[in-house]
Parts: sequence; C-alpha cells; structure tokens
Amino acid sequence: MSAPPDELELRVVTDKTELCRIMLASWGSHSMMIDLHVYDVAEIDALGLFEPSGATAALASWTVKDDTAYLCALHSLRPGEGVAIQMLDAVIATAKAAGAKRLKAMLTNDNMPGLTFYQRRGFRLSGLYLEAIDAYRSVVPTIIKTGYRDIPIHDALELEIAL
Repeated sequence: MSAPPDELELRVVTDKTELCRIMLASWGSHSMMIDLHVYDVAEIDALGLFEPSGATAALASWTVKDDTAYLCALHSLRPGEGVAIQMLDAVIATAKAAGAKRLKAMLTNDNMPGLTFYQRRGFRLSGLYLEAIDAYRSVVPTIIKTGYRDIPIHDALELEIAL
C-alpha cells in the first residue's frame, strides 16, 4: 500500500538512472528542449518524492539559467493521488530559493493532460513553436511520433508562471 502524499520524503536525486529510464520509455530520449535550449536530464538537477520504503513516487528534473527556472521533466508514478502537484510545488519552492523569478515548462502538442495540469496551477501559455519537435527529432530520431490518444507530435507549447 502506498504512503499518503504527506508522508513522502523530498530528496535531491543524484542517481538519475530511474529518471532516464522513465524518460526513454515515455519520450524516447532523456534530453528535453525548453526555450529552444536542449537539456539532458542526466546532467541537471533533479528532485524526487519517495515513500518510507524507498519506492519512488515522483521525479522532476530542472535547472536555472539567469532568473528563469526550466522544468525539464515531471513524472508521477502515482497518478491521480496529488503527488505530481506536491512535486511541482517542491520544484517551485526550490527554484524560488535559487533566485528564479519564473518557471518555464515545455509540452508537446499532444499533451492535453499536462496542459490542463499546468494551467490549473497558474501557468500561462508563453510560446508556440511550430514543428519544433519535428526539427528536434531530426537530431534525436528516437523521439516518439505519436502521443496522447495517438495524436501526432509535431509542435511544442511553452508555459510559464511567475515565482
């Protein structure tokens, strides 16, 4: 049985093997493009929420450049339980503590659940990059071609929130 969200422990993730495995399985790469920069989640900061048993509940990878934090990946292994919200709140708090004034996230055009999730938490659309994923796929050909409900993936949507 899973621990309730308030019993999860937030920790810095130094071994990014599990995060990279999840990224490869869901996206086809562990590199993400945000604000037209490529970030490898294996090489940037990561946070995790863990059960008392040590099992992973959620992982997030992020970085700060100047006064902007970039959320490169957020994965909940317990969907529908509020763990993703708790993980996002932890990233926001950590980014603020690092001096960031805003947090950006990038989604593919198929990611309707993600778009809903971020907008319900105050993120606003800040950019549309037509055919960005097609261009990125020319560099990383393993990126998936279809996503949520078999929607073809071509474009990137940028969202951001003031911190």
